[in-house]
Amino acid sequence: MDRAAALNDADGVSVRGVGVVLAALSVFEGETWQSRWESAGCQDAGVDWRQKIGGPWEGIHVKRSADESGHGIADLIAMDVIRPSYIWLRRASPRFERIRRNRHPEFFVRMIDHGTASVVAPPNFGNSLVVMTKVLARTGVPVEQLLPEHLLEYRDFQIARGQKPDGLTYAWSMLKDLGVFDASTPVLLQAVAVERPSVEQMVDAYEIRCKPVREVLIRYLKSRVVSLDYSTLRWLVYELVKNFWTDIEAHNPEARSLHIGFEEGRAWLNRLLQGSLAGKHRTLFAVRAMYLDIASWATDDGYWAQWAAPSFLTREDTKGEAKHKLRTQARIHQRIRDLGPLLPRLLLSTATELKSAQALLAAGTATDGGDDFEHEGVVYRRLLLSQRTSSSPRGVGRVWISGGRFERRVDLTQLEENCFWSWALVNTLNETGVRVEELVEITTLALSIYKLAGTGEALPLLQIVPSKTDRERVLLVSPELAHVFALVKKRISRTDGSVPLTIRYDDAERVYSAPLPHLFQTHIGSERRVMSPARVRTAIHSAVARAGLRDETGAEYRFTPHDFRRLFATSALATGLPIHILAKLMGHQNIVTTQGYAAVHDEDTFRHFRSFVDRRRALRPREDYLEPSAAEIQEFHDHFKKRKVELGSCGRAYGTPCIHEHACIRCPMLRPDPSQRPRLEELIEALLDRKIEAEERGWLGELEGIEISLKAARDKLAQMSTQVSLGLPAFPSP
Repeated sequence: MDRAAALNDADGVSVRGVGVVLAALSVFEGETWQSRWESAGCQDAGVDWRQKIGGPWEGIHVKRSADESGHGIADLIAMDVIRPSYIWLRRASPRFERIRRNRHPEFFVRMIDHGTASVVAPPNFGNSLVVMTKVLARTGVPVEQLLPEHLLEYRDFQIARGQKPDGLTYAWSMLKDLGVFDASTPVLLQAVAVERPSVEQMVDAYEIRCKPVREVLIRYLKSRVVSLDYSTLRWLVYELVKNFWTDIEAHNPEARSLHIGFEEGRAWLNRLLQGSLAGKHRTLFAVRAMYLDIASWATDDGYWAQWAAPSFLTREDTKGEAKHKLRTQARIHQRIRDLGPLLPRLLLSTATELKSAQALLAAGTATDGGDDFEHEGVVYRRLLLSQRTSSSPRGVGRVWISGGRFERRVDLTQLEENCFWSWALVNTLNETGVRVEELVEITTLALSIYKLAGTGEALPLLQIVPSKTDRERVLLVSPELAHVFALVKKRISRTDGSVPLTIRYDDAERVYSAPLPHLFQTHIGSERRVMSPARVRTAIHSAVARAGLRDETGAEYRFTPHDFRRLFATSALATGLPIHILAKLMGHQNIVTTQGYAAVHDEDTFRHFRSFVDRRRALRPREDYLEPSAAEIQEFHDHFKKRKVELGSCGRAYGTPCIHEHACIRCPMLRPDPSQRPRLEELIEALLDRKIEAEERGWLGELEGIEISLKAARDKLAQMSTQVSLGLPAFPSP
């Protein structure tokens, strides 16, 4: 009772409430008040805890009963006399504000100041206050002794009941900022991240019945791990285990080895190829490669020898992949040709809407809440938000407006934020052609200045960290890109000019990066995080929607981050950049890959071919291009007159002699004239007569020449008989 009396409560309600609760608990067994509370069955009771202890407020006025019981149990929790469970705290909804006022009030004052300075959204901050109150009430430990495990216990409770632990993320980061948690404590997402599954776990997810086959698949996949990244390994497990072996087992439960009969293999192949071919060739290559790998390893390792088997898949089964790839590439190229003319419109739209949003935000910020303001001839109203209370910094830093082109109220601060990031992302992708995973990995450390030794000119450079092909490269930063990076850095920097360190989660590898000053970071709730590739795609999609880019059917055009990479390659080649330099800039190991990225237009083909011809002509001696004399022109015309022969015309090039000594019937350069068909038939009859005579007289040397001439004459006769259909011209209907 002395500890209860120490609480500051002028009207004595708290003292009476504490006394009533303790008196009621004293009749239950236990050495401590907590054990008696549990003996009474109150630990998980919820709102009926007063009935559990005997109902000491029955017959008392409702308000007095509520005040005494509410104040009394709140003070007992604040004094750490009672440590209720999370179930009780959720069901009973005690007076959390009173608990905070009487238990570490100075900490909650610091928390409110931190939330105000961090501009935390009111709902998020309110949830965080409740989280911290519950954790301190449940654990009973002083604030300075709180551990990450205490907050994770609350998270597990919320997850178990199917609810999100709202407010926990900010509470976690706030405790780090205030020094309660060690600075080396990882962020909440990293602390609760699921470890990457092992090969055994990935394989066992598909429940293979045959244990020996399971073991050989695991051993094969582990042998390939060294040369594969994690995302490729997951794909390989899916192809070999899910698409191949589990299907074999489903149709042949007795399968015990990789020896698949021809009929069974054909049946599996037919099942696989049903429906769309997208991704099916990838499965075929994976299965065929496994059989070939095992056969190769069997020559050195006896373990693989017992599993070596002839592959039921042949080279013919995978031939269609090349055709499918060409068709896919053709569709992508046509898509890039369609998107190319729209890119300038998208860039202009993002810049225009950003300026408009910033000007509107400035006008709204200068207006008091509840007042109207005019911007570009349109009247808007800045909405009046709830004032900040002692426990929640409501409405801090946000500008809400209504009216004008907005049918509903709009968070103008968030609108400007969305427009800015759409502009920054679109321009960065357009200027660099980087992959989306490389984009989100750009840090301030990747920007550097290189001075030319001769002139001292400063060149800004951007270092792209290795990603898909593990090839590091450096790009020259254009003035437009430098402008984008400068504004991005200004936006994300703290008041002291420093860029906050953020941790990036790699979805493909399922790992977290070290804390780095990433450029493309944003607030997710109360925490700074690196933008995910999904966030980048959403920003681009929103920019396209706001720009109103639609096709003939009225459907929105679809821009993806990789489309900008292909547009970058196409534009670079069209402006004359050598393809081997472009391959270096894009991080390609093979120029063929770069060629597949560039969607060359027909006019580009004609222009480049004409340039090629001009360069070739420039290399020839000038005398080759002198004006021909009258004698040379006459000689040129005489040449074509001499090409007229008995059976047609000669196709030899100008200025070249006859290499067959005018044996035209044998010459492949002879272009037969169909009107000379009767004459050629006469020649064939004459050759047949000469052949008979040569056979009768034994002129074997002459017979060989006659056979050659006869064969050539028959070929020429066949050429005369060949008909080529040129089709009929189509005339448009009137």
